[in-house]
Parts: sequence; C-alpha cells; structure tokens
Amino acid sequence: MSDKYEPLRRELESASGEEPVSFTFTELDALVGGLPPSARAYRSWWGDTFSHNRPHALAWMTTGRRVSEVRLGEAVVFSPADAPTKPTAQAAPTRGAPTPVLDGVGALAATLERAGYATVLHAVAAHTVFLHPDTVAQAAGRALFRLVRDPARRGTFDTLPDGTAVMLDDNTGPTLGFLWAAQRVKGPDVQFNHVWGDPKNPKTYTALWNLCATPAFLAKTTDGANHPEVVKLLRYRALDLYGQLPEGEERPEPPAAYAGLEWPEPPEPVDDLEATIRRRLCEAPKSRPAASARRLGWAFSTGPDPSIPEA
Repeated sequence: MSDKYEPLRRELESASGEEPVSFTFTELDALVGGLPPSARAYRSWWGDTFSHNRPHALAWMTTGRRVSEVRLGEAVVFSPADAPTKPTAQAAPTRGAPTPVLDGVGALAATLERAGYATVLHAVAAHTVFLHPDTVAQAAGRALFRLVRDPARRGTFDTLPDGTAVMLDDNTGPTLGFLWAAQRVKGPDVQFNHVWGDPKNPKTYTALWNLCATPAFLAKTTDGANHPEVVKLLRYRALDLYGQLPEGEERPEPPAAYAGLEWPEPPEPVDDLEATIRRRLCEAPKSRPAASARRLGWAFSTGPDPSIPEA
C-alpha cells in the first residue's frame, strides 16, 4: 500500500469496527496530503475494487470497510464489511477460491424464505418503522440537535471544518430524538438506522426524516455493504413519506417491488413536536441533546436555549 494512504488506513483501523465512519473531503485531504482530482470528479474512484494498483482502496478494504456513500466534494462514508480483505505481497498460485466458513448473506436469505418472505426487501419493509409524516413535517426538514457522531469523544464540543459548532455523540441523540418524537420506548433488540448515512453531517444526523428503526437481526442489511438494494429501498421510502433529500443527493428511483411491499403503521403523530421534545429535554437535562440545545440551540430555537435547565 502506498504510504500516502496509510494515515487513512490507521484512522479507519482505530475506529469502532461495528459503526460507519464518515470523513469530509477536507478531512481526507488533510489525512493523505491532498486527494487527486479524480477523487472529486468520479464516484468510481471510490469503488471497492481490490487491487495493488489502487492503493487508496486498499486503505479501507484492508480494515474491513466498504464505501457505502459518496457525496462528491463533500463527504465519504465507510461502512463495516463482514471481514478484512488482506493483500498479499505478490500473486501466488492458488488451488481455487478460498472457502468461507459461513455465508451470512445466504443464510439470512434462506431463513427469511423459510419464514415466508419473498425477498430480503419484503422482510425489511415488514419490520422497519418510520415516524409519522405529520410528526416529521413539524421540524420543517431541520435536524433536531447540533450533534454529529464521534463515540470516542462523545459529550464534548467541537468545531467542524466549515466552522459549525457541534457536540459529539455516539448515536444516543438520534435514538432519543426518534423515541421522543414517537412517544415510545425502545424495546429489546432494536437498532436505529440512518437512511442516508454521513454521521458527521449535523444537518442530517438527527433529522427525523433520516431515521428508521429495525429489529437487530435485520439492521446489518441497512449499511449497504452486502445489501445495497435495502439502502435504495429505505431511501425511496423516506423520500416517499417525507419528501426530503440531503443536499447534493440524487432522487432515488422506486425499487421494482416497492408497490407490493407492506410496511408497519407508524406511531401516532404528535400534536406539537416542539412541546413534546422540549418537555423531554427538560426531563433529561444531563442528556447530550439537552446539553447541546442549551449551548448551541436546536431545531426550535434561534440560538442557545437557556430555557433547558442545567443538569
């Protein structure tokens, strides 16, 4: 691997192996000493192609990562894959393709088929909960809180390269925002997922139109590493429900099976989202959403909100 991309590899290797990692292009430039123009112009540059002629791809693939989202000129999201891909120093004779110990993708598909689901998409649709559109509309497309993901430094404040002040989080903020807006509790073995990824984007990280809940046994399908069709489905579903897209994203096309899918009913809409979330912030003054709202403001304030009590 080229030494140029070694800093990127180290950063990815030090991150949690179970969570996506997002870098802005500014951060990537600083890490590798400047990206080539093709990285900004072509999504294919970010393809997960294992080759010693593509040292930049080796930087993430050797840490068990795949590129799950590219916003050209803005940000790249690296999601976990099932296992690291390790390069060899030189091509060696082989006696055939290596045999995996287990094919998890195939096992899931077979299990779902035995359970009566026509496809993985049918199972994901049947068990994915989105918030009610009337609830989400009250936020007018805004993120609830000024939070971004950085579990290692959660609870601290930082400034992004574009000058935006944020608080660092570990997915607690989006989870609480979803539950408070739903007026529900979490339940066992549930995971909250970002439809559009990019956990370092404060405009989307706690936006209610970017969140959904799935049972844990299906949550891995939503990261796009092995089930890109699931990501496309959830993005189209979110657009269909809320009419929102992140800046710079192209409008997704409906999957062929979309019209025949059945989805759970969303939680009942809240009458007053601002009052509902404000009450929960006041009830949980030690939470990161409350701390960030006091210091940085939130979706329903024009600046820092001193009405949120101190812990």
